[in-house]
Amino acid sequence: MDSYLTDLLDDRALAVLTDVERATRPERVRLVRARKELNRRVQAGEDLGLQAATRAVREDSSWRVSPPPADLTYRLVELATPATAEAAKAALGAGTDVWVADLEDMLVPTPDRLTSAHQVISEVAASRTGNAEPMVPTLMVRPRGLHLPEAHLVVDGEPASAPVVDVVTFLARCGQGLLDSGTGPYLYLPKLETGEEAAWWDELLTRAEEALGLPPGCTRVSVLVETVQAIYQLEEILHALRRRVTGLAAGRWDYVFSHLRTYGHRSDHTLPDRDAFTMNTRFLRTYTEVIVRTCHRRGVQAIGGPIALAASGPFDDSVAMTHARVHRDKAREAKQGFDGAWTLHPALVPVARAPFEERDRRSGEDATGRWRAEGADEPQVVVDPEALRDVSALPGTATLTGMRTALRSSLTYLTGWLAGEGTATIAGHIEDFGTVELARMQLWQWLAHGTRFAEGPTMSTRLLDRVLEDEVALIRRRGAREDLLQHAVRLLRDAVVAEDPPAFLSVRAYEVLLTVSETGGLEGGGTAA
Repeated sequence: MDSYLTDLLDDRALAVLTDVERATRPERVRLVRARKELNRRVQAGEDLGLQAATRAVREDSSWRVSPPPADLTYRLVELATPATAEAAKAALGAGTDVWVADLEDMLVPTPDRLTSAHQVISEVAASRTGNAEPMVPTLMVRPRGLHLPEAHLVVDGEPASAPVVDVVTFLARCGQGLLDSGTGPYLYLPKLETGEEAAWWDELLTRAEEALGLPPGCTRVSVLVETVQAIYQLEEILHALRRRVTGLAAGRWDYVFSHLRTYGHRSDHTLPDRDAFTMNTRFLRTYTEVIVRTCHRRGVQAIGGPIALAASGPFDDSVAMTHARVHRDKAREAKQGFDGAWTLHPALVPVARAPFEERDRRSGEDATGRWRAEGADEPQVVVDPEALRDVSALPGTATLTGMRTALRSSLTYLTGWLAGEGTATIAGHIEDFGTVELARMQLWQWLAHGTRFAEGPTMSTRLLDRVLEDEVALIRRRGAREDLLQHAVRLLRDAVVAEDPPAFLSVRAYEVLLTVSETGGLEGGGTAA
């Protein structure tokens, strides 16, 4: 059967892809099972903590990661957008230091969109040849996480791993060309939980490089710290990737989602509305302090997380307020010791950059001096499990308005996602699949614990269905496709009322996506190996 991959890869690269999938599959399957087993233990009352078996890695102060390549030493601003032609054009003209071309939470993984994404990435990679302009951003690609399948490549009767497909396709198409132009293939690794998972990624890259004839270790990576499991194994993750890793980035909202996914069954971990609390809380500040101190101990750059605000249209009071909030957020990160930060909107690049430049001017320090100067002399990083789990002091409360907003944004996003839209601006926020995962887990938690909202009502299935009916009617009036809206309703409601919620709604949504297309039929086929 035809597959979008046959349009992207020649026979040799397809053979490499199949071989790498076979070689890495057994360990990936084991790692996914290990995730589920750890979750069962936490459900039974176990708390996450540092691993005794890897104490020697943490206590050994002598090791450092490999120095970064020249074009990854200055990363004050990284702009993350879906890997589309329109987003690429905006990113290349935004003045950002790094463009993160996203294949994961911001891109709908249909064959057509994945084909287009890899073509866009290839064009951007090719445009770097001989390009000496200082403001051309460095290209980084975020592949899909190891929990996600790629149904359009079947190997030995099973769908291939989405990250294997994304990585091998990127390296086969762009790896050598990027090296020839004086840069290299750079990745952002999502959803890591353990040092063992980091070792799996390293093995995947090593096998792919060897099979494709690329220099060993040429693929450099940064890691998104977006799971509560990972915060206890940052040094193990860095050690496993020490030949490759250049940065750790704080994926703030994915991290909060991960906390809910891990501890949400406990009534004392009930969270208020998403917009009610900021990073200036013990819960999230502890998380970011661990990232910064670990990075600077081991010679890695610490990259702050994005604030999911949109800033488009004429410069009015609303846009001015957004700029002020972003500036405050980035000023906090600069003061805390982050070396740069993500943003999700091209218009916010200069706003996000300013606080970091101001800090460096005041200190008289080179942009790379801070994290290079620290390191082995730094004391061991203290990881306080109590502080990392402490949500008791989060300001705000759960509200009926927040519940309605979570339902509306999730339904709107999921309906658009099934139609092919990977990001959406909803009520002034840039939403992707990560923010929807957080919203639906908050809805599940409020329902599971019968949370009483600030306005008086108690969350129940009856209340959920009543508000859901109102929101469906509103979205329908706005012209949503009825079949996709109904799929979105079932996806969301099933996840919210489930006794045991799915670890990732994106996996179930992908199964639905395979049965629908923009015209209502099946889209694409699979290649069997």
